[in-house]
Amino acid sequence: MNEDLRPLPQFGFYLSGLLHASDVVRRGRAAGPVIADRYLSSVIACHAAVHHVDTGAVTRLIEPFRPYLEQPNRTFYLRCSEEQLRARLATKQDTKRDDTDLLNVPDRLARLLENFERVAATDPSAVWVDTDDQTPDDLADWITAQMEVSGA
Repeated sequence: MNEDLRPLPQFGFYLSGLLHASDVVRRGRAAGPVIADRYLSSVIACHAAVHHVDTGAVTRLIEPFRPYLEQPNRTFYLRCSEEQLRARLATKQDTKRDDTDLLNVPDRLARLLENFERVAATDPSAVWVDTDDQTPDDLADWITAQMEVSGA
């Protein structure tokens, strides 16, 4: 999909996924807390990094849809060192082109990290989490505890 579509149709594809995810979150919240992976901030940061556009341009395209989107209580921004990222990708079983491009396309990782910084800076739900010394189970336990404390 990412290789075949130009930037605007690709954005439309990811926007439709975001709108669908919002519907799923909305229904899930009726039953209890919801944790979603790759929501609004990921669409903005990743699309801008891949297409060399400013995050503000992507944000402006999303603005008309904001009232429809479920607003998160917390958005956990996970970060790790490049060394740790390389180690994790080396053991990933379902590596995709996006994964390899992250390290092989010049400046892709730097753009993506900068974009997430920009997006998080304007996100009132942002919580940064350093993950270098944590296992996936550690992170899941910590995030669950944070959600319980906040009553989210």
